[in-house]
Amino acid sequence: MTAFWKPAALACAAVLAAQGAVAEMAAPTADELAAWAAAYSEIGGMEPKWAVQGADAFKASSDAGVPVVYLDVRTEKEWEGGIVEGAVKATLVQLASEDGMAMLPDSKTSIIAVYCKSGHRSALAIPLLHRLGYTNAISMKGGYEGWVKAGYPVEGAAQ
Repeated sequence: MTAFWKPAALACAAVLAAQGAVAEMAAPTADELAAWAAAYSEIGGMEPKWAVQGADAFKASSDAGVPVVYLDVRTEKEWEGGIVEGAVKATLVQLASEDGMAMLPDSKTSIIAVYCKSGHRSALAIPLLHRLGYTNAISMKGGYEGWVKAGYPVEGAAQ
């Protein structure tokens, strides 16, 4: 793992462990936590209109022919209930790894609609993606639940 991704992976695992999603994890060092804090602080400087957009905005863009990459950062168990049609699946911890980075689009200007169940994990993913140069990575307000509530297409589950 690169110097940046190791602390990010540990910090993501710490968040998920606190939520009971990860059984065992090594405690991050002070340096690793400092690197994560620096990356996470970037979210505060983002313009609100770009930091979060509703499902309607992403769906309208897709319908208009604008390529949108949907990135689902929920857990594997949550994916069993369905995903946004055509979404890339990478848990928050996977995203902060070399394998997770390999799932991302080649173009740094790609519009990436990042979602989780309701918005917390996607907000954590945004500074990681921005740090990698994906300046059009945006958290989808309402997450998967908002997408389903709007009646938009999903795979793997009935609406």
